[in-house]
Amino acid sequence: MNELFKQVTLLYVEDDDTIRPILERTLKRKMKDIFVACDGAQGYDMFKEHSPDIILTDIKMPKMDGLEMSEKIREIDSKVPIIVLSAHSEKDFFIEAIEIGISGYLVKPIDKEKLFSELERNTKVVLFEKNKKAQEELLQNLIDMQPSIVFLENKDKNMLFANKLFLDSFNLKTQLNETNYSRIYNELKEKNNVKLKNTNDDNFWLDYIFESKNESFEIEVLNEPDYKTFLVKTKHIEKNNDDFSIITLVELT
Repeated sequence: MNELFKQVTLLYVEDDDTIRPILERTLKRKMKDIFVACDGAQGYDMFKEHSPDIILTDIKMPKMDGLEMSEKIREIDSKVPIIVLSAHSEKDFFIEAIEIGISGYLVKPIDKEKLFSELERNTKVVLFEKNKKAQEELLQNLIDMQPSIVFLENKDKNMLFANKLFLDSFNLKTQLNETNYSRIYNELKEKNNVKLKNTNDDNFWLDYIFESKNESFEIEVLNEPDYKTFLVKTKHIEKNNDDFSIITLVELT
C-alpha cells in the first residue's frame, strides 16, 4: 500500500490546530507529497498552485468551508477525488456533497484504518486515470507521426481522435483535444468543401464513411486555391456494444 501512496500527491485542509499536525505527520510518511492548508480559501489557492491528485478536507472551516471549496475546485477539475471529513450527519450535507461530486466521506473522530482504505480506493482511481491518459498521449503521438490522415469516428458522429495532419489538410480552426472532437464534425459540415467522387450519394461525407463501413472510395477537397483528392479507406469495428470506424485518407493529387 505504501508504494501505491508514494505515486500520488495530497492536499489536506483542516482548521483544527490539534488534529491537523497529528494527521499531517502520518500522511507525510505515506504520500509522495502533501500540501497542508488551514481553511478552504487557502486550500483553494493551494489546489490551483499544486494540482494535487487527491483532496482530503474538513467541512466546517473559517473563510471558506470545505463544501464551498470543493464546489470551486469542481469548476476547475471535475475528476479530482475529494474526500471530506465531518462530524455532521445532517441530510442537507449529504445532498450537497453528492451534488458537488464528493468521492468519499469519513466521520470524525477519524479511524485511520478507514482513512487509508478510502485513500487507497481513490489512489487506484487516480493511477488508473493517469495510465489511461498516458496511453492516450502515446496513441496521439503515434498517429501524429503517420504520413496519412488518420481518425476514429463512432456511430454518434463523434471523432474520438485524429492526427494533426487531419486539421492541416482541411484547414480546421478547432484544435485537437478530447472536448473538441465532436465540434470538428460540425465545423466540417458547415465548411461543406468535401465532395464524394464517382458516386451519386449526396450524404455528408463523414456520414457516408460510417455507413460505408469497410469500403474504399475517393473524396475531393477544395481549400482555395488548392484542390486535392484523397483515397479513403475505412475499417469498421464493433466492440462493447458500440460501433467505430477507423479512417485513413491518402492523398492522390
